[in-house]
Amino acid sequence: MVAPMHLLLMLFLAFAGGIVLNLMPCVLPVLSLKIFDFVQRAASKRGRIFVHGLTFSAGTLVSFWVLAGLLLLLRRGGEGLGWGYQLQSPTFLVILCAIFFFFSLHLFGVFEMGYLFTRIQRGHEQEGLSGSFLAGVTATLVATPCTGPFMGTAMAFAFTQPAIVSFLIFTALALGVSFPYLLLSAAPGLLRFLPKPGPWMENLKQFMGFPLLATVIWLAWVFGRQTDIDSMALLLGMLLAAGISAWVLGKWMALHHPGHIRITAALVALVVFVPSMVFVLYRVQHRIPMPSFISKTAEAADANSIAWEPFSPARLSALLAAGKPVFIDFTADWCLTCKVNERVALSRPEVAQTFSKKGVVALKADWTNSDTVITDALAGYGRSSIPLYVLYPGSGSQFQILSQVLTPSSVIEAINAAVP
Repeated sequence: MVAPMHLLLMLFLAFAGGIVLNLMPCVLPVLSLKIFDFVQRAASKRGRIFVHGLTFSAGTLVSFWVLAGLLLLLRRGGEGLGWGYQLQSPTFLVILCAIFFFFSLHLFGVFEMGYLFTRIQRGHEQEGLSGSFLAGVTATLVATPCTGPFMGTAMAFAFTQPAIVSFLIFTALALGVSFPYLLLSAAPGLLRFLPKPGPWMENLKQFMGFPLLATVIWLAWVFGRQTDIDSMALLLGMLLAAGISAWVLGKWMALHHPGHIRITAALVALVVFVPSMVFVLYRVQHRIPMPSFISKTAEAADANSIAWEPFSPARLSALLAAGKPVFIDFTADWCLTCKVNERVALSRPEVAQTFSKKGVVALKADWTNSDTVITDALAGYGRSSIPLYVLYPGSGSQFQILSQVLTPSSVIEAINAAVP
């Protein structure tokens, strides 16, 4: 039985973590588009704006519930999965790349989504609600590779509790993600701080396509790291086919064209895009098994870089038995916070020199692909998400967990304080 105060604390941490996720580069491009949507709707009725806020929140909630439900079911079935698990799937990355690429082309004006919903929706407002719900879904999908402050403790707690408590934690996280948009929709007076609608909005709309393209590049890079260069080239070819399909839709799907022209354009777009996507997905699902991570982690190092070794429980036990200080970096290519920490802190010469001076052995636990050994190791530290940084001083089994946001000074100070 969970103590009420402890549960309330975990719910607060999950909610606060959801708010912080809005500032992460994973989510910021999507939510900035919703702020742009607010500017467009600034002159709308207050009730209509609030409905859009509720719809966005509903999309976020439903998506978090679906992801959490799948994760809990798979974990109960013995699968070694943690937060962000869907980005360990190359198949999912292919689909997400296609979606974001189409969104960016829409923002650039290559094609309009409006006429695609004309026959199945009732007017512009209903289409707008669908867009708000879809934005909530998209925000959830791109938020999952990020684990910000407060989230790690709440997620670890969620995965050790009964299903109802876990869903409460995920609900609080979803509400945190959607809170800024919901706040603006509930208090339209705050919209006065936003610029008034004008011709500049079309330029801003087109510019916002570039952050989405940047997200596509990042996702394609993660996909390439998980598979191989040939598969990545096939993915880029699929995006080329997606661009041709979008151009066909933009040219001949407009409502002023006769019906048979629009039907033909839709069929051509499907014939160009769908086979290419099916081919890439088939190629990914039947690819040659990935090589060992040793080639990625056991890199040659000089005095100004850390000599990383691949993590394994056996290697960790041997080092601790020998009294060696150990630093473990639980990371993944799809974890942007991990990559920022590597760039800002762990790649700095002064940090590497401290590792060398103190004799700290660096182990890298690469969770880019699903790995039950690393999942179990995370669980052993009471965590189910990354980044996670663990420092053993070299004597006994005591360890220290560092902050999820590293700086060179924080790493150096932790090592100097723990390692004699």
